[in-house]
Amino acid sequence: MMKKGAPNVPEPTAIALDRMATAVIILDLSTRCDDPGAPCAELLPTVGKFLERARAAGVSIVFSVSLRDRGTELGVVASTLKRRENETIVYPNSFDKFFGGELRDVLQQMGAKNLVITGAATNVAVMYTATTAVRVYKYNVVIPVDGVIASSDYEQEYALHQLHALPAGSITPIRFSTLPAITFQ
Repeated sequence: MMKKGAPNVPEPTAIALDRMATAVIILDLSTRCDDPGAPCAELLPTVGKFLERARAAGVSIVFSVSLRDRGTELGVVASTLKRRENETIVYPNSFDKFFGGELRDVLQQMGAKNLVITGAATNVAVMYTATTAVRVYKYNVVIPVDGVIASSDYEQEYALHQLHALPAGSITPIRFSTLPAITFQ
């Protein structure tokens, strides 16, 4: 979550998205986040509320979990997020969740053009996945600053700065919002 006064970070704005052309991607919020000492634990209540709004609007939802955790107790989506059977889980073997092609295939089947990317860590999975989404696949990407987290304030601020400044040359820059300021129409 962002702290006020952070240098070189984007200003969140209200954003309305077409529910039929949008997918929410939740990166690596697995049962490891059920540990209250894990930084990602802070995200679970707010992301959980946001997911309920997205579900009510009929927005597609995709979760990622690390391939190394597949088939273990850590390979399950955090219970607070209340994953439904029809919500896909991808298990990429990379920080960039597009690696291997499964996420791209799922998003194409959904007809997604807009991605709301949440999860952990901002300076790893979020940054790599969002950059590939806009530079390679030309998605419209929204990052809610209260829906991503890193292990330290420095890592969080640096990653948001990089995402704001990069990926230069993209057709559409990454946009920033907050979970309550994202609406679906």
